[in-house]
Order: sequence, then structure tokens, then C-alpha cells
Amino acid sequence: MLASLLCVAVAAPPPPNTRILFENFVAKYKRHYATEFEKDKRFQIFSENIDVIYASNTKNLSYTLGVTANTDRTFEEWRAKYLTASDKPALSDEQNGRPLFEAPKEFTEPESVDWVAKGGVTSVKSQGSCGSCWTFATAGALEGAMFVSGRPIVDLSMQHLLACDRPSDFGCSGGIRSQAIEWVVENGITALKDEPYLCEDDNAIGCRQMTCSGSQPLVLAVGDVVKNTDVAQTELALEAAVAQQPVSVGIEAAPVFMHYTGGVLVGAACGSSLDHAVLAVGYGVDNGIKYWKLKNSWGEDFGENGYIRIEKGSAASLGQCGIRKRASFATVKEAASVVV
Repeated sequence: MLASLLCVAVAAPPPPNTRILFENFVAKYKRHYATEFEKDKRFQIFSENIDVIYASNTKNLSYTLGVTANTDRTFEEWRAKYLTASDKPALSDEQNGRPLFEAPKEFTEPESVDWVAKGGVTSVKSQGSCGSCWTFATAGALEGAMFVSGRPIVDLSMQHLLACDRPSDFGCSGGIRSQAIEWVVENGITALKDEPYLCEDDNAIGCRQMTCSGSQPLVLAVGDVVKNTDVAQTELALEAAVAQQPVSVGIEAAPVFMHYTGGVLVGAACGSSLDHAVLAVGYGVDNGIKYWKLKNSWGEDFGENGYIRIEKGSAASLGQCGIRKRASFATVKEAASVVV
């Protein structure tokens, strides 16, 4: 379906048949519009987005765009569905007494790091319509910390954070990742299998009526998370941090994220007003372009099987999309030796 939208090096592709693309889109994503008027409205929005996608792909950029689940939405609708102030403005840029990680003097940047390939990252998941990206990024950082400490990696419960980390964080209205780690330091966290995620639809009864039961066993108990560290806002510091483990980061999601299907995103129209939380799981070089590899929480259909790569070493003061503005990671106590 997307073949006609991908750039061709020899010549620009012919304009897509938008009506066919739209009908294929409706079937694939099981869209059910209430009225013909609404369907016509969605087709017009879809057509405008197709024009944007087509125009971008004819430029032979380092990334591609295509039809996604968002192609019948305006940017404003998409932003309202997926993005929140992932690090609330009430939180200052100060570290509030937490340790600040700087690159060790002996650190030399590896050419590539990939915690997914190493087995330190769990499967991609979907936050759905709930603004809970902060819980996914926090759980991912803790899972990575478990892995590097020598513990078995376990999918941790985003739902536990969503329901229990109150009133410090704000449920489906956003939260503060470093503050969520502090909460786990003091309270522990359960496994996803014991407390499944209930808020892929934030209007579902289970989500709206969720409570913190406190009855499930803790995977990370009180005292297991021994440190919560912020990363200095330099390229070298973030490189060194990600080289040692997956790191929770905040970004400002650019409009192009709506349609991203692959490649390294360079020159995105984004600043550093953080509105989304993701997990930095590695970095590398692709055709001479350095990139950060980020695990997202919009399901495996997004981007590169749920991941996105954005430019590393951007001239922007805080990196591409503000990635260096507020990064943090946890340190987990090594598992006790098992005596057989």
C-alpha cells in the first residue's frame, strides 16, 4: 500500500491515487465514521496529509513517511491524543539533590550501542489514548537497570505507576519520569503480568475506575532501586549514559512523527518543549548520519517496529527535539547470589 509513497532515486513517483489509498486505510485500521459527512471530512484531512507525505518522499531525505494510523487526523488531533507535558512545567530544571551523571574522563564513544540486540529491552507496547508515556519510559529505564545489574529482565507494570504514583504524577494527563523513579525507590513496582495495562482506551471503565490495590507481589521491592540519576545536558554525557544502560529521555515530538515510517529523522521541526517520553536504547551511524535509537510507546505499527531514529549530534543546543534536556536512569541492586 505504501509503495507509491516511497521516494525513488531515479525519478519522482506518480501522484498517488488518494481515494484508493483512503479506502485501503479505512479497511486496514477498521475506521467506522458516524456519517458520510464525517467520512468526507476525514478524506479531506487524509488527502492533505498524503500531499505532505508525497512531497517529503520526493526529496529523497534520510527518512521516509507513509500512511499510518494517524493519516486521517489533523496535527492538533494527533497531538491531543498522544502527547502531554511529559515533564510538567512545574518541575524546574534543577536536579533536586539527585546525582548528576557526567561522562567519565576515560570514556570514548563507541561507534554503536544497541540494548535491544543485547537483550536489555522488553517488547514495544502501546499507551493508546492515555497520556501515560512517562510510565512506559520509566518502566523501560527500570527494566534496563535490572538487566545490567544481572537480574532477569521482567516486563514491569506501567499500570502500577499510573494508578499508584499519585498525587506526585498525573495519570493519563502526564507525569515526571525522574519523580516516578523516586516513587519506585520508596514503594517498589509490580510485574506487567500481575497488573496489566488498562488504559489503552482512557475512556474504558477499567481505566476510569482504576485503583491502587497494593496486593500484587513486587518485582523490585523497596530498597532494590538504589539510585536515581539525572544526566548532564551534554552530548558526551548522554552518549556515556546510554553506553552503560537504557536511559529515559524527554523529547518534543515533531509533526513529522505522525507519518514517520523509517530512517534517520534529520531536521525535524521540533524544539525542546518536552511533550513526550521515550527510552533511548542505543545509537549508531547510518549512511554517515549519526542517530539515537528510541523505543516509543505507540505500538509496533509505529515507525521501525515501534522504534524511531533521530539525528545525534544535532546543532540544536539541547539536541534533536530536546533529547538532552532531561534524561535520567536508575541503578538497581545486583541480584543476591543464589546458593545451590
